[in-house]
Amino acid sequence: MSGGSVIGKDVTASERVLVVDDDVSLCRLVCEALKQEGCDPLCCTSSEDVLEISRRNPFDLAFVDVQIFGISGLQLAEALKRQNPWREIVVMADHGTLDNAVQAVKLGGSDFLKKPFSLDEFLFCLSRHRERMAFREKLRRAEQRYTDLVQNIPMMIFVLLEDHRLEFVNRMSRTILGYAPDEIVGVPDWLLQRAYAEDRDLLAERLRQAFSAGGRPLFLECRFLHREGHLVYLLLKSIPQSPGSQAPRPPRLMGIAADITDRIFLERALVQREKVKTLGNIAAEVAHEIRNPLVSIGGFARRLQKQFPDTPEAGIVLKECRRLEKILDRIRNYLRPVELRFQDYSVEHVLSHCESLLSPEIERKQVECRREVDPSLPDLYVDPDLLLQVFINLTRNALEAMGKGDVLHVRAYSSDRQIHVQFRNPCRKGRSINSEKLFLPFDEGGQSIGLPLCYRLVKSMGGILSFAQEGEQALFTVSLPTEVDEEREVRGLRRMPLAETVSGDH
Repeated sequence: MSGGSVIGKDVTASERVLVVDDDVSLCRLVCEALKQEGCDPLCCTSSEDVLEISRRNPFDLAFVDVQIFGISGLQLAEALKRQNPWREIVVMADHGTLDNAVQAVKLGGSDFLKKPFSLDEFLFCLSRHRERMAFREKLRRAEQRYTDLVQNIPMMIFVLLEDHRLEFVNRMSRTILGYAPDEIVGVPDWLLQRAYAEDRDLLAERLRQAFSAGGRPLFLECRFLHREGHLVYLLLKSIPQSPGSQAPRPPRLMGIAADITDRIFLERALVQREKVKTLGNIAAEVAHEIRNPLVSIGGFARRLQKQFPDTPEAGIVLKECRRLEKILDRIRNYLRPVELRFQDYSVEHVLSHCESLLSPEIERKQVECRREVDPSLPDLYVDPDLLLQVFINLTRNALEAMGKGDVLHVRAYSSDRQIHVQFRNPCRKGRSINSEKLFLPFDEGGQSIGLPLCYRLVKSMGGILSFAQEGEQALFTVSLPTEVDEEREVRGLRRMPLAETVSGDH
């Protein structure tokens, strides 16, 4: 063995070239030409140690004589390719072994040189190798850019077959829905089964339309169930394909699914804010305009009662006046400012304190409270006393609807910029709950006066309180932002008027 390579020298595989030929003079000439071209030659005149040397000295190109002493060049070329399938083998052969050279190319050889060859022929063969390597590197970089873009873009990219099996989905499926790609690719009807029950039929119909001949593009907002059980709002949109990019069979639908859960919460917050302004203005005007004539009516009713003590109508008027005064007091209390004292606090600690305070009531009702909190949740910038009051009211509201042996599930988890705390409990009242009236403070005889209070307290801390009914399960969700905005920092110790904190959308 001779040549310019030194074991242990810091040389990349693309710079090192292996030359295997039992012709010592030819081997030296080739190695010298490689040095002139900036390569690091590793020359072998015997085949015994070639495989061991190649394992210790990586390379991308080898020149191998197909007829060398001790082992067939075809076998050696095949063994070198097995070590590294991307390695290029240039077969060298004389006139009598051209058939072997053709066979070597069939076995994976990249090129061949007919011996004897000139220096120009050798350099031309080397330049073709460099062109192939440059093209391969360009292709590798393009594939890497494609992979990085497809896999790391913050939305699900999928390819769906007509039978609703996923042919491909990027790894954002784990972030958005909690499932890794290898868990869901090829599973029959997986996408439809993860859709929320009320949205499943609509999704199936839109997919049918998208797959039909000349079908319209898919564009749909749809709710899906995360692996952990909470709702995720996704915007599904198909990606147009050029006519020649899709095989005629089987049909495929390429699309994206963007997580718009936080956008939905923001839209609800904006709607709530507008409702609150309207509600506050109406409430203040009603309280002011009604109280003056109410005082007059009550005064005249008392006079009539003194003059005609046996007249029942005067007593009825006074009774109704007192009931109206209580309603006005509720309006006044609802508009009373809320004092906020924000600080960083753990949701787990607030929930634990709530359960500890209400443990006697839970035991008396003979129900069970199961708490599940993601241990990686960050602290929230909230008023812990107000948040505790919210959790207490929601727990008591659940206890009122539960029977012996029922289970209240309390779960805290996070999304992109929100922390959500869910209170799920059985509700077997046999009727649908009107969420539009659930949190209104003026509906006399309402289910719980604590729910409007929870509503305004959550809103005062920059969050949203929402309600959903799933069969015989009632689900209240407190959603609070994880990011501290300037407005909340400024008002951290300020008294907030209730008209700014009440919310009215669910």
